[in-house]
Amino acid sequence: MISRKNSTILVLCIVSAFLVDQISKLLIVNTITPFDPPMNVIGTLLRFKLTYNPFGVFSISFGPNILYYVLSIIGVVFLTIVGLSLKDRPGVVVFGIIIGGALGNIFDRVRLDYVIDFIDMGFGNLRWFTYNLADAFITVGAIFLLVRELFFRKKDPSATSQATSRK
Repeated sequence: MISRKNSTILVLCIVSAFLVDQISKLLIVNTITPFDPPMNVIGTLLRFKLTYNPFGVFSISFGPNILYYVLSIIGVVFLTIVGLSLKDRPGVVVFGIIIGGALGNIFDRVRLDYVIDFIDMGFGNLRWFTYNLADAFITVGAIFLLVRELFFRKKDPSATSQATSRK
């Protein structure tokens, strides 16, 4: 059964992540152009550099444009179903943030046919791929879920006893 409180939390997290992503992109687009030199935020470690990404994650082309829409929408639907079925609040929050980030990038793609990226991190000429807050929400959320599942998930005692009794 879907908890009303958890579904409300999920929706609030989705909307919050989406709005933070879209507002950040709006602020950047109204502050700098793709032709401006990078704007140092924390020296050269963290800079803002406006780029337009018509491709997928890390600016890698995965095929025709329709593929980006289809995969993103399938992912959002799947994550929403899983998020609604969760019983633990931290998981609901993380799924909401991931979904909100995905929707932020989908919204860019539908509206502009590309995704606005602007966060540029690295040391000197060693730079990571330029990304946005939606990408950060998705990545940090996925890492959180993976770490939690691998290292902090409580083991089901019945599963352990069943495995032991089979020996």
